[in-house]
Amino acid sequence: MNYSSLATACHSDEWTGNTGDANFDNLSDHDLEALEVLELELAAGLEKQARVDNKVKPTHVKSAYRDALFRPLFQAVAISEGVRANGGTSVTSVAPSHPLYPVIRYEVHPSYPLAAFYKPEGLTHAEEIRHARFWRSYEHILPRLRQHTRPADWRDLSDPGRLEWFHHAVRHSGSNHAFSVNLSAHVEAQAKTQGSTAGWLSKRIARRLKAALGREVDCWFVLEVSQHHRLHLHGELQIAGHEAEGARKALRLAAGEWKKARQHQAHTQDQPSVVWTNYSCKEWAFIRRFKTGRFVGISRPINGEWYSATKPIRRLASELYFIQHLEVMKLMTTLSLPSPGGRNKRRSA
Repeated sequence: MNYSSLATACHSDEWTGNTGDANFDNLSDHDLEALEVLELELAAGLEKQARVDNKVKPTHVKSAYRDALFRPLFQAVAISEGVRANGGTSVTSVAPSHPLYPVIRYEVHPSYPLAAFYKPEGLTHAEEIRHARFWRSYEHILPRLRQHTRPADWRDLSDPGRLEWFHHAVRHSGSNHAFSVNLSAHVEAQAKTQGSTAGWLSKRIARRLKAALGREVDCWFVLEVSQHHRLHLHGELQIAGHEAEGARKALRLAAGEWKKARQHQAHTQDQPSVVWTNYSCKEWAFIRRFKTGRFVGISRPINGEWYSATKPIRRLASELYFIQHLEVMKLMTTLSLPSPGGRNKRRSA
């Protein structure tokens, strides 16, 4: 994978810990009670979320600036899981150039074992820097935009933010591979005439993968236009290492297998990090559809959405995000944090 197209900047956030499954046999009464409360909150929240999501128009563009502003809070919550698993009691998360949360410090209190649901992703130092570079371009408070005081609900996540949670859903489900595949001229021409380019391609890919691997394969992917104005895909597949070769063949067939240099048409890589989603959506503003703003008049090479994800991936992604969003909201009530308007929020014990 080549991440060199990401924006240039630097970020000092770093945490590479990981957590194992919680041991429910050893949970205290307090932990069990808290876990039961979480399950009730999760069920109620997801039910409400599903009702609202059905009414949201996909052409309504969500703010990546909003997601970037609250990103350090999600990082701090993820760090707390590693700290708690290792017996620590305090968390410090640093993002020196962030306009709202350059430093977050707080005490980790015993609570229900979130590690049983959401497992933080351990990134290398280089991956942390690349991940931060992508979001750095959105870490600004723009006067002309609405000033939000809380992170977005699932339905209001920006496209780059949503793709990251597709990735988390895939990695929580088992072995996974990143993939890139180029379309043949014939399939590309067909795809452009469809009412939903991504939807049409997703069906072709699903059919070929099932035929090759003997089962349905969960995945997500995005469409991108190369410098030579050709459509290609980036995404992730829920496959094991021994299935990679068969998956590449299936991707080539779905994309219209090249007669020459077919070994360069489809590529896979084992266990990608979240940085892969940043690379995959580096040109998202030039291919997604807009109803207003400066990109509204741009001619699009596709119809419909610019990304696709199977239903299990979408469902798990929303569940994982809801869990972390709930923790972030709790964190915001225990810290003295600045608001976009400049005033500090009230501090509680």
